[in-house]
Amino acid sequence: MYVKIIVIGAGAAGLTAGHLLEQRGIEFEILEAAPIYGGRVRKLEGFADFPIDLGAEWIHRWISAKPTAFTALLNGSDIQFGTVQDKPQTVSTWNGKQLRRRNWIRLLPLPIDLKFTDATWFDAIERLVTPNLIERLHLNTAVAAVEYTSEMVVVTTDSGEQHVADRVLVTIPITMLQREAIRFEPPLPDYKQAEIHKEQMPGGLKVFIKFSKRFYPDLLMMGSPLRGGALNECIYYNAAFGKNSTCNVLGFFAQGAKAERYTTHSTDKDLFDFVRAELDEIFDGQASKYYIDHAIQDWTREPNIWGSYSQRKASGKKLAEPVGGKVFFAGEAMNANGKTIAVHGACESAYSAVEKMLTQPSGGYLHP
Repeated sequence: MYVKIIVIGAGAAGLTAGHLLEQRGIEFEILEAAPIYGGRVRKLEGFADFPIDLGAEWIHRWISAKPTAFTALLNGSDIQFGTVQDKPQTVSTWNGKQLRRRNWIRLLPLPIDLKFTDATWFDAIERLVTPNLIERLHLNTAVAAVEYTSEMVVVTTDSGEQHVADRVLVTIPITMLQREAIRFEPPLPDYKQAEIHKEQMPGGLKVFIKFSKRFYPDLLMMGSPLRGGALNECIYYNAAFGKNSTCNVLGFFAQGAKAERYTTHSTDKDLFDFVRAELDEIFDGQASKYYIDHAIQDWTREPNIWGSYSQRKASGKKLAEPVGGKVFFAGEAMNANGKTIAVHGACESAYSAVEKMLTQPSGGYLHP
């Protein structure tokens, strides 16, 4: 039996799905709206003497997702990628008025993530799952509609081009489903739509600033270190920590409610002026004195994404549940095991979705 799958979205989940389909000899295409692949995994080169993660950066080992292609990386044993424990040695907090050292925080028994020493999450995705997919990857190909009333699924792009397949795997960000960027015919069931709109994916951004002199700690926590957590974070951090680098690069990451005072700025210039003024206040004008260059990635305003990552307000299992035996879902918000937010959580969701796609409701297997 001839079988074809269409994957919508070329982020971590979509590319991993393509990798798995290619391994099994299944015909497939990946349709991506953006001019580049990777989704919220994005790499900046040439800014410093090491590549920079504009999106996903940390290897969160506290998230228990373990997709097979990334097992060695998550264990820190993949010879392709050098890693270092992200354990800051100097930690400070800023309460809006005073800068205080809090080096005792590094002694707390907190989960210790890994960071790449000379690569990025984009490199990991590209080397571990992207090879052999490029010829089947269509960029600048936004999907307008998915029609699944007949035996086959018809996917129509914004340009009017139609792609026909046996199954479709939707891996676009939850925000795009909430915006109804794709029209489904028939419409998704009410329970599915309710679950989609129950999820939250707030704004988030990253800023990287290169300085001629280092004047900042490894980690600067904005506000109380005991409030917010991983789902509501605002930190400045030494982006060159553990890297093979001679550059002084300060990273900034904010997500959720704490990011709103930054994401409300309408232009990158206004945003950076605000960030530099904040740093000057904290460090007595040294940010302006030693400034060289900066780069901004505001995911809140990024087309086809419009946010940071999901907040686990909805059920990953319900979000991942197929519709009509033809429309399947994967992504960092749609891991049926509940292991979301991280890149490897998104990748793991693709493993589950592909297995479901290739298994008919009757339990039979679809052979190519």
